[in-house]
Amino acid sequence: MAEYQTIQEEQISTKDFVKKIINLFILIGNEWRLLLISIALGTFFSLLLDVKELKDTEYTGEIQFNLESGSGQAAFGGLGGLAGAFGFGGAGTTSNDLFSGGNFGLLITSKTLYEKALMKEVMIGGKKTLFINFYKDSSDIAKKEWGGDLLHEPNYKAIKYRFNPKSPNDFTKDENIILSTIYEKLEAQTTLQPLDKNGSIMVLSATTNSEFLTKVWLETLLETLKEFYVEVRTRKTRDIYDIQMIRLRELEGKLSSTDRQLAQAQFQNQNAVDPNAPMRTMQLNRSNNYVSTQYFQQLAAVEQLKMQLINQTPLFTVLQPVRLPLLQRTYTVGGNTLKGAFVGFFLCLLYIIMRRTYLELMS
Repeated sequence: MAEYQTIQEEQISTKDFVKKIINLFILIGNEWRLLLISIALGTFFSLLLDVKELKDTEYTGEIQFNLESGSGQAAFGGLGGLAGAFGFGGAGTTSNDLFSGGNFGLLITSKTLYEKALMKEVMIGGKKTLFINFYKDSSDIAKKEWGGDLLHEPNYKAIKYRFNPKSPNDFTKDENIILSTIYEKLEAQTTLQPLDKNGSIMVLSATTNSEFLTKVWLETLLETLKEFYVEVRTRKTRDIYDIQMIRLRELEGKLSSTDRQLAQAQFQNQNAVDPNAPMRTMQLNRSNNYVSTQYFQQLAAVEQLKMQLINQTPLFTVLQPVRLPLLQRTYTVGGNTLKGAFVGFFLCLLYIIMRRTYLELMS
């Protein structure tokens, strides 16, 4: 008897469930106009979002590289613990070195480094041009940042301006404004991060609206970073080298002078009747030997400085260069219409069910 009652209750429950499903479809059929309006509104709003987010085709490229420091810091391998600059690795100490700790992450996005890269000459179409002029011509900065809007006119002065090779320290006020706009845009388009948290391989990537521009920018920035790194790391040694070279040229001039005087004295001593001539020759010979010794010692010191410069110069190893074609992302209008229609249908269906339930409870 108990089993029969349970089966009957289950049959009644199943029957009620089927009736509810049928009633739901009837309800949807009765509210078909509201559902169509909701689907249309969902599709319309998805189109508006697509238009708002519409952008030009973007091209993303990357360079994977490793930098072996020339200062002998093998404990961290590459930039003296470059991974520590991004919070990875075991370097927990704080350093005031420009290329270690959190400083390197700031350096790669610094305006000083970008200025050097922007004012660097690049080969475009067989002709040399400043990268900043190439960027102005190839990017969408003239259309977006300087294109103006309903309330502002386009900045034709910035669009048409051409930079000439010179130091950023000599820029005018207008040139600094143009450079700042380009820097802010490029800084947002460029990233540097480690390939692996336990390694020293870095990934330099950029995204612009031009495929060739992305490639040239990555190569130019990496080359500028390399030159800046070498310049900073070897600055003291190069200063000492310049001083030693000046001393070497002075000794070279003195040695040449004493050689000439000694040769003349020896030639004159063969037919001389002056009893002081042999003594003068001995003095010149002694002076010549002294200057000669000083010269060769100075020459050896200069050679040692050259070897030190080589040891201090880091080794850039590009593991994955940037090559065309690059990763392309195209934005289109209407790609999310199906999702928008579904969201509109679902929200409307939820509203119908909640309203029907509320009315039944109130009745």
